[in-house]
Amino acid sequence: MGLLLDFTAYKLQEIANSLDNPQDIEVVLGILGDYYEGEVAIAWEDGMPVVMPLNDAVQTRGIPAGFSMVGYKAEELVEGDEV
Repeated sequence: MGLLLDFTAYKLQEIANSLDNPQDIEVVLGILGDYYEGEVAIAWEDGMPVVMPLNDAVQTRGIPAGFSMVGYKAEELVEGDEV
C-alpha cells in the first residue's frame, strides 16, 4: 500500500505554521477546516491558494495575504479575456 498525501491540506497546514500573526493563523486553519468539511474547494495558482466556497452558506472569515477567493456561482466565474 502506498501513502496518500493530500497536497492541499499539507500546504495549508504549512502556511499556517509559517505565520506569525495569530489572526492569520486562525483564518488559515478555519479555511483548512472548511476544506475538510467539504464547504470550500481549493485550487492553486502560481503556488498560492484560491478558495472557492461551494455554497452560499459558507461564512468567510477573511482571506490572508497571498490567498484569493472566487464565487461559487457559475455566472460569477469569468474565463480568459471575458469581462
